[in-house]
Amino acid sequence: MFFRSEVFAHLLVTFVYFLLVAIARWRFDLSLIWLWLGAFLGTFLLDIDHLLYWFVTHQEEEDSKEAERIVSDKMRATKGFGRIKEIIKDFYALLQRVHSSHSRLIFHSVVGQTILFVLAIYIVTSGGSVLGSALIMAANLHLLKDEWADFGRNKDHLADWLFWQIREPKLREYLKEYLVGVTLVFLILTGLLIKGI
Repeated sequence: MFFRSEVFAHLLVTFVYFLLVAIARWRFDLSLIWLWLGAFLGTFLLDIDHLLYWFVTHQEEEDSKEAERIVSDKMRATKGFGRIKEIIKDFYALLQRVHSSHSRLIFHSVVGQTILFVLAIYIVTSGGSVLGSALIMAANLHLLKDEWADFGRNKDHLADWLFWQIREPKLREYLKEYLVGVTLVFLILTGLLIKGI
């Protein structure tokens, strides 16, 4: 079950990408710890979108009410760290059931992707933090993986969640060109990441 899950797919893509980045930079020092920590955290950063969906932007939805019930039930029933672990486990199960219905997410969109790319350009070119650079690149990789996966499975679904903030139906015709463009931007940022860290 786990090996077929969305989480496993994201972790696998992230592992392969950052393994190649680590090898390409050819520097094996303590900064690798920050690189891998940023990669791991960035992989799950965009999942905050689903929490915003449940608790901020779409509280009226049935799955949002279920997420709220999970929190209130676990807060009463469990104590300490076990409570957080149980909430995450139940959120994961809920998200597996309703993932495809969440098509109005803030960062899972063309506007959100633009913001992520601007942040990536700033963080990667400023040459500061390996952790920050890896985190923002992993978040961008997460979104890119989702886009290409949906492009292969269901282009209409991809266009629905990617362009929901822009009401221009002709954009759907340019999905492939858009994906090739953002992939090229991502590869350029990867080159800057390898050179800069």
